[in-house]
Amino acid sequence: MSNLKQIGYFAVAVLSVKGLGFLLLTISTRFLSQVEFGQLNFLVTVSALCSLILSIGLPELLLKQQYNTHTEKLALFRDAVITTFIFSLLFAGCSLIFSEQIAHQLPAKVDPLDLRLLIVNLVLSALIGIPYIYYRLTNNARTYCYLCISHALVQTTLTITLLFLGFSITGVMVSGVVSSLLIVCISYFDIFKVINVSYSEFSWRIQGKQTVFIISIVISSLFIYAGNGAENWFIVANFDETLLANYYVAAQFAVLTSFTFEPIRLWWFAKRFSLVKNNKSEYESKAILCLNVGLALCVVMSVLAPITLNLVLPNNYHGNEHWLVLLIIVVAIRHHSDILNIGCYTHKNGIWVPIINFLTALVGLSLLYLLVPMFAVEGAILSLIIMQSFKLLCFYLTSQKFVPLTFKLSSLAPSWLALLIIAGISFMPGNLILQLGVLLAYIFVFINQYKSIILRVIKKTVEERKYAQLL
Repeated sequence: MSNLKQIGYFAVAVLSVKGLGFLLLTISTRFLSQVEFGQLNFLVTVSALCSLILSIGLPELLLKQQYNTHTEKLALFRDAVITTFIFSLLFAGCSLIFSEQIAHQLPAKVDPLDLRLLIVNLVLSALIGIPYIYYRLTNNARTYCYLCISHALVQTTLTITLLFLGFSITGVMVSGVVSSLLIVCISYFDIFKVINVSYSEFSWRIQGKQTVFIISIVISSLFIYAGNGAENWFIVANFDETLLANYYVAAQFAVLTSFTFEPIRLWWFAKRFSLVKNNKSEYESKAILCLNVGLALCVVMSVLAPITLNLVLPNNYHGNEHWLVLLIIVVAIRHHSDILNIGCYTHKNGIWVPIINFLTALVGLSLLYLLVPMFAVEGAILSLIIMQSFKLLCFYLTSQKFVPLTFKLSSLAPSWLALLIIAGISFMPGNLILQLGVLLAYIFVFINQYKSIILRVIKKTVEERKYAQLL
C-alpha cells in the first residue's frame, strides 16, 4: 500500500472517530448540566493521566525498536501483550479496591461507580493499543481504519442511547467499557496467531536497554501531562466544575486542530527513525513539509473552529472564542516539538526526553500554581504557551546536538505570521471579516509556496484513479 493511501486510511479513521466524538460533544452538552459536564471532563482528565501509566511506554518501544527479521519484531509484540496484560491486572486490582477512597480525594465530585467503570475502560484501552501499533507498523492502515471507526460507532450509539434514557455520566462510562471490550476481542482474535512466536525461536525481547527506554518514556509522559491536562486540576481546584466545562469545550475544539494533523503524524512517527537513518536529506525536507501542513491546519482552524463552536453548542458555552484561538497556538508549538525532535530519542535510550520533560513540568506547574488563581483560564493558557515554548527550545537544541540536521525553518514564517495575526484579531469585536481576509491571503501564499508538490500529488492521484478504472 502506498504512503498516500496509508495516510488516506489514517485520515478517514481519525476524522471519523473525532467527528463522532464531536457529535457526542454537541449532544452531551445538551443532556448534561454544565456541572455534570465538568465532572465528566474531569474523569476524562483522570483517564488521560492513568493511560500514560498503563501504556508503560510500550507503543513507543514498538515503533522505535528495529530488528533484522520480521519474526523477531513479532516476538516483541508477543512480549508487549503479556507485559500490558499483567501490568493492567495489577493496576485494576489495586485501583478497584481503593476506588471509594480515591474518589473522595479528587478535587471534583466523582461517583465511585463511574470511577470503577473508568478503571475497567482504561485497562481495555491499554490492551487495544498494541494491535493498533501492529497495524500501523505492518502497513495495514485499512484494518486500523475499520477497527477505529467500529469502536467509535458502537461507543457513540450506545452513549447517545444511554444519555437519552437518563443514565447521565454513568451511561457514558458504560458505553466506553462495552465498545472497548468488543474491539479487544476482535483485534486479538485477528493478530494472536501472528504474534504467537515460540520462545524456542526467540526469547523474551524486553530486556535491559528496552526496559530503560520504556521507563524513560513513562516518566517523560507523566511530565508531559503537566502541559496537557494538569491545568484542568488547577482550574477545578481553584474554581468549580462549571468553569472547567467552559475551558474543556474550548480545549476540545482546539484539539480538533491537532486531530486534523493526526493522519500525517501517525504516518510520520512510524517512519521517522528508519528515514533519518537512511536518508537525512529526505528526512529534513519531509519534516518541514509535515510541520508546515500542520501549521496550515492551525491557521484554517483558528478561523473555522470558533465559528463552529458558536453554531453547535448551547449559548452558555459561547463568549470565550479567544481562548480557543490561543489554545490553537499551543497546539502549533507542540507540533514543532513532535516533528523537529529526533536526536533525543536516539541517544542513550531516550534519556534526554524525560529530563527535558521534567524541567518543562517544573516550569509549567510553577506557572499554573501562580497564574491560575490570579487569572483563571487566561492564566492557564499563558502558562501552557510559555511551557510549550520552553520545551520546544530544549528539545530542538538537544536534538541538534546529537543528530545535526539542516531544517529550512524560514519556510514556516508565512504560516506563523498568519496564525499570530488571526490570534490578535480574535480579541477584537466583529473580527470575522478580518480573519477571513487573512486566511484567504495565507491560502494563496501557501499554495504558491508548495505549488510543485501539490501539482505532483494531484497528477499522481489522477493517474492512480485512471489505472483503477482500467482494472
